[in-house]
Amino acid sequence: MKYLYDLHIHSGLSPCADNDMSPENIVAMASLKGLNIIAVSDHNSIKNVKLTMELGKLMDILVVPAIELQTNEDIHILCLFETFQGLQDFYNSITFTKLENKIKVFGNQYIYHADDSITEEKTLLFASCDISESQVAKRAAFYNGIAIPAHIDRDSYGILAVLGGVPKGYRCLEMTRNAPKEMIEKYQDNHKLIFNSDAHNLHDIGKAQGSIELNELTTTHLISELYNF
Repeated sequence: MKYLYDLHIHSGLSPCADNDMSPENIVAMASLKGLNIIAVSDHNSIKNVKLTMELGKLMDILVVPAIELQTNEDIHILCLFETFQGLQDFYNSITFTKLENKIKVFGNQYIYHADDSITEEKTLLFASCDISESQVAKRAAFYNGIAIPAHIDRDSYGILAVLGGVPKGYRCLEMTRNAPKEMIEKYQDNHKLIFNSDAHNLHDIGKAQGSIELNELTTTHLISELYNF
């Protein structure tokens, strides 16, 4: 069966996202847009994932455990996992730079709770972690996940801009909806290409939605499809 997805959405925990990007609002908007599968993939944090997963179940939307990792080369890599435990173990295996967030410069970093309360994440999430790009794919796979270089057609934080090419080992690549036709043609024969919104506001959720054929609507089948291209 074919399902609509948007696997790159930022909650208000990411300092670049709007403050109303709460798990509840994200899931509600995804439902309005007709999405079947979504992922809240915040910068270097997973603290809004579990609540989004719980709310997704109530709306019959599959929420994939995810994070957008910033490597020590300043490359953004989208990491998707079969389970929240896998995501959590992956996250706990990495050391993140401890810098204090300056709200007036970078924006709020909101952690949303089931009782509608909000707390502020004080550690700046716009900083590189201790792991290099060359290690991410193998480590993600160890925890039953997949590493996908994010928005490779962009100059900022894209793997092409930083390294000049895509290293071996990646089965799937993410591009924006504005990716050049020539780039799509160059990589589509040897990689599964996905197109996500990278939404930082509610309006953009599902803007670059793609579709994927799955035998069952589960994270296991999704990651298998992305990996076994």
